[in-house]
Amino acid sequence: MNLSSNFNTATPPSFLSNSLFMNPNAKPIQMSLQMRNNPRKLRVKSLSCAHKHNPEPTTTRTKLQLLVSEFRSLTQPIDRVKRLLDYAAVLPALDNSARVQANKVAGCATQVWLEVVMDERGRMRFTADSDSEITKGFCSCLIMVLDGAEPEEVLAFKAEDLTEMNVGINPGKVASRVNTWQNVLVGMKNRTNCLVAQREGKVLAGC
Repeated sequence: MNLSSNFNTATPPSFLSNSLFMNPNAKPIQMSLQMRNNPRKLRVKSLSCAHKHNPEPTTTRTKLQLLVSEFRSLTQPIDRVKRLLDYAAVLPALDNSARVQANKVAGCATQVWLEVVMDERGRMRFTADSDSEITKGFCSCLIMVLDGAEPEEVLAFKAEDLTEMNVGINPGKVASRVNTWQNVLVGMKNRTNCLVAQREGKVLAGC
């Protein structure tokens, strides 16, 4: 699947207009604050806007295209890892009350907590945290793409959609950081399924 065809990163949607997408080759963690009229030197803090609940009709596919395009522009593996750490740095903190066994994601080598709710509009809302910064980066990217999506969009999303990012994607591995994408995504989809069933008055096994 070619997610980058006919895609122009020069004009990202408003919720990412001041984010790292404007300069994928930058190293935001080391940057000092620069003037806003020089987007190539904006620091990573601006990426936090990607995690605000966005009322605008930005599609899941558009956000996925932005993410894939950003990571594909980084040719060195170390740069892609650093970008994951950038995303980890702007992941909103998870409340301690959500760090419970029921929210633990199974199959990960590190501890990962995932909280999933359905808002009043029937859209899915995700928060997550981990004791690993790399894993937090994985969670942050997934939340950036899927937070605020319709349940059907979440359920249709596949780990393979992220392979073009070329970082930590290896569905054949188990119980390691490289399959965190898969484990967290499975958790998102399972809990979304449960909430949809609950809304419809149904009972699903495992919910």
